[in-house]
Formats: sequence, structure tokens, C-alpha cells
Amino acid sequence: MDASKNYDSARDPLGCDIILGAMAMSGVNKPLHEQSLLDTGCGTGNYVSRVVDRVAEVTALDFSEGMLEKARVKFAGNPKVKNIDQGDSCALPYPDAQFDACMNNQVVQHIETDATRPTRENLRKSTKECFRTLKPGGVCIISTRSKEPQYSDLYWYASLAPKAVAKMEERVPSRQEVASAMEEAGFEVTLECTPKNKSIMNPTHYYDARGPFSESWRRGESWWSLVSEEELASMQAVMKEKIDNGTADAWIKERDLLRTQAGQVLFVVGQKPV
Repeated sequence: MDASKNYDSARDPLGCDIILGAMAMSGVNKPLHEQSLLDTGCGTGNYVSRVVDRVAEVTALDFSEGMLEKARVKFAGNPKVKNIDQGDSCALPYPDAQFDACMNNQVVQHIETDATRPTRENLRKSTKECFRTLKPGGVCIISTRSKEPQYSDLYWYASLAPKAVAKMEERVPSRQEVASAMEEAGFEVTLECTPKNKSIMNPTHYYDARGPFSESWRRGESWWSLVSEEELASMQAVMKEKIDNGTADAWIKERDLLRTQAGQVLFVVGQKPV
């Protein structure tokens, strides 16, 4: 699936208040509007678009050219977006101590290979690279999916594909793994939080009971790439029955209570010593 095609319509950049708050309270001793920000997994630029007017400048980087094409169109002519670069967050193409802050949103669950996942090697490398490119007192903000209490509660549809859930649970690092990577890189962890109620998914997109039947709808969330044809057919059969008997919307609402009570996204903030 080419996620870039439907990413913007499906996703909301949850947690920009946390990102800007961490920057405002950092040790760089600058007001927010004078700070430079690096986004090491910018995607199509959803997070950049929400924070760029509040900071001095943004440098955006992503591994996917498909995502970057959309970001370049989105920020064409914006003087505050200094660079939109293709690159690897594990080997950033920037000098030491260049940025006041670094953010990495919903990327770390995708950067490991089967070989690196057991030790979270790439998470650790990318966090060290953020540390290297930050000025003293700068902050690194990492967000990923929360697995607390369990991944199957994060989306109303997830429980219908337990095999895909098991695969994604392996990919998403735990709160402790993210915090440990921060500390190993040299950061002082200053915040760990899981915002309640809010979702990373656009509500208009997310609450569509017929969504699982649409390939373009499924492109908005990477989890669907792990759903086998067999599981997808089973999910669609369950949803068809619920839609036909008029219970789909009530069932979705009931399932989604689990997400609103536990939270869907984990944020961890680390500050580089002054």
C-alpha cells in the first residue's frame, strides 16, 4: 500500500501542544519563536504544518520519497521550512549541535528490521543522532503508538485481526524501550505521557463502518499492511453482518471506549544536558 496517497485525509497530528510545550520549557534559553526544529520523520508534513508558524524554522527529513513529494508541494514557498531532505534518521546528514529541538512522530515502530528489532538497534541509533545534532539544553520528542494495556484496544477494528495485532505489537517499542534509548543517548527523560480521549486518526475518516472494505481508506493506517487477505475477508464478513443488522455504529462506539480510556499515543521527551 502507498500510504502517502491517503495519509493527510486519514491522520491528525496529535500532540503538537506537547511538542511545543517541551520546546518552550527546554534548556536552550530561547523563546519558542526563535527556536529551530528538526523533524526526523516528517512524512507528508502534517506535524510540521501545525508547528511551523510557532517556531523560527523547520528542517524536515524522511526516508520515503513518496511522502516527501507531498511535503514539498505543501511547503513550497514557505520561508520557514528551510530544507526538506531525503535521508535516514539513523545517520542524519546534519552537523553537531545545529538544532534547538528534534521531533520524531509515529516513525520508530517502522525503522527496525527483523534483525534489529530484538535490541531496538535503530531506535537507539536514531535517538543518538538526535542527541548529536541538538544544541545543549535542546529537547527530543518521540511519539509512537501506546501498547498500554494492549494494542488491540487502540482502534475499533483491531480486535478483528489478532494476527496483525500480534505483528504490530512486536514492531512498536514499549514505553521503557523508548525511555531507555533516550537515556542511553545521553538525554534526561523529562516527560512520559499517553494523552487520553484524543486519536491520531481523523474522526471523519476513522468512524466509517464501511472503511475496511475500501483499499484507499485502509491506506491511511500502516497497520492494515499487516492484515492478511484471510483476516481481511473475515473482518469484512463481521462488519457486513453488523452493518446489515444495524449494530455497526453502536459496536464501534463501544469498542472505541477502550482507546479513549487508555490513550492511543505515547510521548517521551528527553533533554540534552546544558
